[in-house]
Amino acid sequence: MANKRVFYASQAVAVGQSGSTATTVTGAQSVTMNTNFNIEQVFQLGRLAVYDNVVGDPNVEVSITKALDGGSLLYNLAVGSGSIVNTANKVSKVVFSVGEDTAETHNESTAATSITCDPIYLNSLSYNFTVDGDFTEEASFVGLAKTAGTSKLSNPDVGNTDRQTVLRRQNFQIDGLPVEVSGANVSSVSISADFGRESMYKLGQFKEFHRYVNFPLEISMDIEVIANSLDEQEIDVPETACSGLNLSKQDVTLTLCDSSGADVYTFELGNATLTSVAFGGGDTGGGNATLTYSYTIYNEFTPSTLN
Repeated sequence: MANKRVFYASQAVAVGQSGSTATTVTGAQSVTMNTNFNIEQVFQLGRLAVYDNVVGDPNVEVSITKALDGGSLLYNLAVGSGSIVNTANKVSKVVFSVGEDTAETHNESTAATSITCDPIYLNSLSYNFTVDGDFTEEASFVGLAKTAGTSKLSNPDVGNTDRQTVLRRQNFQIDGLPVEVSGANVSSVSISADFGRESMYKLGQFKEFHRYVNFPLEISMDIEVIANSLDEQEIDVPETACSGLNLSKQDVTLTLCDSSGADVYTFELGNATLTSVAFGGGDTGGGNATLTYSYTIYNEFTPSTLN
């Protein structure tokens, strides 16, 4: 009997490298898929009506959000290990599947309706670590290919019985933070990178032959701390000739551990430079004042799954 609806238990998503078997994502929270057909109108002198609708490149965009649970990062599933420079030319594969809406699990023994995007390219990454919720990873993909069919994705793993599965505030190791926030009461850390993929074409072929990362690639990191004083980041602008301001660069490595004490993820960011400090909050509504430190990193970012 046909499904009456699609909801979380009937969906599964798998990510892998192009041409290989995709791995079912554990801790997946949401998937969105958008398809756009770019149409350009051609007109001609002497007639108001459209002369031709020229179909340009279609565009398929997929966005996946995952709760960090010790399982493989979306980044590592999609492009393997290494920095964003090392993996820039890697091509990915995404399979989005919908099973029976009356089943308790997405059963791999039953062929389910699916959409396969292969080839597709990793286009952006974001990580959010906050004190009031689950740690999450969001990855978006962009490409041209989209095929409807059936698939038998493996069942998503069950949670651990001997420890907490999803990582939260107690699983953040505060060592490795920038010196400006060392010892502060950190309430959130976010990292984001937009790869800005652009298509490459050649004469005699309609389909793109590559989507490249638009380097230099800017990575942003924002760290919010609960203020116990004012913004004490001093600025001393010199007046003498042959002088100026210098902002120090520092390597940052963020580490997440599970409740057994084992390290499960690292996020390496090289040459992080402080770009702004914002003081806010603490108004008559009763909220606490906060300081937000924003950093910029170029090209040096390596997310890693350690298990």
